[in-house]
Amino acid sequence: MGTLKQTPVATEPETNDTHTVIKPERIASILNEMRQQLVLIGVRIDAKGPLYNSLLVRLDEATQQLYLDELNLLDAQELLSVGDVVHIYASLRGIAIRFVMTIDNIFIEDGHMLYVGAYPTHISYLQRRDIFRVPLPLHERRSVTLQHERSELELTARLIDLSIKGFCIGVLNGTINSRWLQTHFRYFNMDLPELRAPLSGQATLVNLRPSIHPGITAAGFSIIHSDPQTERALMRAALYYQREARKKAD
Repeated sequence: MGTLKQTPVATEPETNDTHTVIKPERIASILNEMRQQLVLIGVRIDAKGPLYNSLLVRLDEATQQLYLDELNLLDAQELLSVGDVVHIYASLRGIAIRFVMTIDNIFIEDGHMLYVGAYPTHISYLQRRDIFRVPLPLHERRSVTLQHERSELELTARLIDLSIKGFCIGVLNGTINSRWLQTHFRYFNMDLPELRAPLSGQATLVNLRPSIHPGITAAGFSIIHSDPQTERALMRAALYYQREARKKAD
């Protein structure tokens, strides 16, 4: 078992869209709900890096420590060590929350790597539902076709995650570069579970970031002029994937 190490308190920048929870009893209640509901957790080793999946598997109320399950890719585990700060993202009742955790201990239990850290001193409760994002499982191969509105660029790419305001795709490095940022694309043939027909519309390329897969860039899009029907359809699909993730964790 690894040794405990005193580390500085990790902090997370706030925005106008967040409500900060600082009462210890409320923080403990949020963490307990995450554990009881087997909420799928997103973990970033770097604030702008790829998102890895995990679960909150245990809470120790006496020591005020939480235990995260091993990340979904082995190469990510090799990057983590005691003293590292990780960024935690999750969703409760369709509203996104986030906090940071300093890893105080790493050990193996029943064949699983566990990461141990102190309860956060504050949790950011994001009040905009559009920030609620759900990653698609690795075995789920859903795609969308995109066509740039002012060029001949057209591509069909795999969906990585989605929210009610946008989606993210994985493309080969160099397929889309930074000069396309803030430009508009038409998207169509987005076929998702629990939808009667594929979705189509307009979207703006808002960010490019590394993917968990070597050679792949994650491209994030924000849907333009989204209507309530499209938002409801995306929320149904997002909740479907969240339910499936919970079933797998049972």
